[in-house]
Amino acid sequence: MDAFLELYDRYFDDLYRYVLFRVGNRWDADDLVSDIFRKALEYSRKHEGAIPEYDRAWLFAIAHNRIIDHYRRKTEKAYGIDPERGGYEYIREMFREASVQNDCLEEALLQLKQEEREMVHLKYMVGFAYQEMSRMLGKTEGWLRTRVHRIRKKLAVDIDRCLEEG
Repeated sequence: MDAFLELYDRYFDDLYRYVLFRVGNRWDADDLVSDIFRKALEYSRKHEGAIPEYDRAWLFAIAHNRIIDHYRRKTEKAYGIDPERGGYEYIREMFREASVQNDCLEEALLQLKQEEREMVHLKYMVGFAYQEMSRMLGKTEGWLRTRVHRIRKKLAVDIDRCLEEG
């Protein structure tokens, strides 16, 4: 139980921010984060209090899967939700009062595919190392490094173009 409590204390804030960013509202984020930690606690109990060695990546992988399940259920009930956007549709609201640079960043992020946005989010907003991202997403570190580098170049071009137009 001590390992679980330590896990909870260490990662709650980062996990909550990640889930909130992905789903866009606090009610769903609260529910999902509780469910994620419930699943982690169940795992810990089944394995005599043990937590996987790569606990952060493991916990965020649970979160990633729960968010996917959340959107699958949500799209079954609601119409007009674009599953490709994967919970990032509210980015526009977050940046509405921001400067032109932030507006350009927003537009560039929205031009990315959902998978690319998630990689940017994990790397630069959550602060995952490539090794952690590799374990969570099931991709090799080399592939992730190359992909994130290309995404950054793509964002830079899109932001520069936007700033020139604006």
